[in-house]
Amino acid sequence: MKILISEIENKEKKVENINFSQIYEEFNKEIPVRANLLVEVIGSLIKITGEIDAKLNLVCDVCLKEFTKDFNIKVEEYYIKDSLNINNSSEFEIKEDNFVEDLNGSDEIDITDFVYQSIILNIPNKLVCDINCNGNENVNKYTKTNFQDPRLEIFKNIKIEKE
Repeated sequence: MKILISEIENKEKKVENINFSQIYEEFNKEIPVRANLLVEVIGSLIKITGEIDAKLNLVCDVCLKEFTKDFNIKVEEYYIKDSLNINNSSEFEIKEDNFVEDLNGSDEIDITDFVYQSIILNIPNKLVCDINCNGNENVNKYTKTNFQDPRLEIFKNIKIEKE
């Protein structure tokens, strides 16, 4: 879903409320991701605020079990219509105003991609199904049987002699 900035600019209040729902197969093949977003045009800035609700199917990094986790993500993102004017010098100071995405003159924002990126950025690096997860026998069985390399068998018979 793409929104045209010019259509929002032509509205009296320069604001549009977007109710978004889409299934992202890599997250959950059955339950759609839902977002309620407010898009505001403020001069040359476009501000997107709102909430994204998603139920993601994930795999635990400890026990390798699949589990489902609910995400409620609050978003606040700024875009700039025109290109950012950064000095041609090799160094410049980053200011708060520099944390915007540059549209490079484009007149549209891809909401599908915006929601996808917001979800990806909020998935933790370490996925754990439960706070008390210590792994299980399936992982131990899996690592013992499937990760044995027959070429390394020779190292089991090495004896170290102490002087």
